[in-house]
Amino acid sequence: MAEPDEKGREADGRFLTRQRIKTVVLGSVIALVVGLAAVFIYTSIEYGGTPLDRIFKRKQPPSPVAGWLAYEKNSDRFIGVIRSEGFSTRRGVDVYYIERPGGQLIEFPKSLVTAREPEKK
Repeated sequence: MAEPDEKGREADGRFLTRQRIKTVVLGSVIALVVGLAAVFIYTSIEYGGTPLDRIFKRKQPPSPVAGWLAYEKNSDRFIGVIRSEGFSTRRGVDVYYIERPGGQLIEFPKSLVTAREPEKK
């Protein structure tokens, strides 16, 4: 017979009980679901898509101005080469993804960009 603990309950001596296993499994499942939800929310806000987009290779249609030169509308200053276009969830506007002369890729609102076709030689 098991000896009573300090509160008068009998300790059965078993470490892995059905209730403990159920609590650990249920807690792990809830933590996994919450973690996955956090990742999906973060990537959709930060990158405009979900992690599954890379797995299933969701392709965007090619931009008709890809490869064109981007200039600022007001100052006619060269920005870079347009690589694609899309919608920025951070800014809430349509943007061009422009490759700067150093190779850096930036988002620039379409309303501030003039796209020009490169001169053919």
